[in-house]
Amino acid sequence: MSVKKQALIDTAARLFATEGYHAVGVDRIAEESGVAKMTMYNHFSSKESLVVEVLLQSMEQAQQSLEQWVMKKSGAMQRLQAVFAWQARMLKAPGHQSTLFIGAISEYHADRNEIIDIATTQKQRLRGFIADLLAELFDNETAARLARQIVMLLDGAIIARQVGDTKAIEEDAWQATQRLVALELASSKLNITV
Repeated sequence: MSVKKQALIDTAARLFATEGYHAVGVDRIAEESGVAKMTMYNHFSSKESLVVEVLLQSMEQAQQSLEQWVMKKSGAMQRLQAVFAWQARMLKAPGHQSTLFIGAISEYHADRNEIIDIATTQKQRLRGFIADLLAELFDNETAARLARQIVMLLDGAIIARQVGDTKAIEEDAWQATQRLVALELASSKLNITV
């Protein structure tokens, strides 16, 4: 990938994460990346095609980072807790881009398009990753259900942080996750449907 194309992607990702997609125009992306607008259009046919590339690259980078962070731990619960620790670390990092997917869904939700498809794929991948961690403890159906609930807690922590509630957000989400898992373990031992 050319240096200029990557500069456009990096600048756009930073601006989209901090200000939103619709609030940032192509002129500003070109200016802040130091790339001529004409060059930008040589790489991307539209702002939406740039958004697609930003999301694809962010999804791959986040997935690799998460897997490397989590797989250092052993056991389902330690790995699951590492997911929350990884997210907390990412959200506290300067220029974090954890809001890109939630933002894409909220700003481009009007109709089905490639941007929504990528944001949806990212959520599906995260749910699948967490379900795989939980497969050590539960059957596939239960692991998948719990993974959906846990991703809701993770997304809720991101949104809470966005609105300024930074006090122990990931810890609260982790505690709720522990309760969900403990309740499911207890009910499965008693053969109770929750």
